[in-house]
Amino acid sequence: MRNSVNKDDGRMRTNVMREREEEDNHWDYSTKLMLYDDPWKIKKLLTKSDLGNLSRLLLPKELIEDLVLPVLSVESQREAKTQKGTKITIWDVDTQSMHYLVFKFWASSRSYVFIDNWNKDFVNRRSLHIKDEIGLHWDLYKNRFNFSVLVRAPLN
Repeated sequence: MRNSVNKDDGRMRTNVMREREEEDNHWDYSTKLMLYDDPWKIKKLLTKSDLGNLSRLLLPKELIEDLVLPVLSVESQREAKTQKGTKITIWDVDTQSMHYLVFKFWASSRSYVFIDNWNKDFVNRRSLHIKDEIGLHWDLYKNRFNFSVLVRAPLN
């Protein structure tokens, strides 16, 4: 008798949990505890071309359209499509230092790039290598991007 009561209690709890989840979904919120939300929405494994003499960081078009353009002002979005580009503020979280890059559409590759001081301020200063993983995310409160070296590639 005791086992059937425990089975029934377990089924009841499962049903109640399922009903709560369905109710949560109906109201577009969740009561599930989120322990960690990775802030580094833009991640990239660096390639040879990111570290080369073109002094530019090329990011996938989808990331730019989803995570960069929407946070820029209308004026900055417009400037990014010009030859001049728009100045972007980037805080290096690891070294606690401020840097400025130009963000623009690069017609030759039909993609967006961060250029100008990329080699000097990031590649050389931070000793970046191929397959290092970097991260960027928009700091809504400070109106700038935050930068970090997330994973260093093993050196051969």
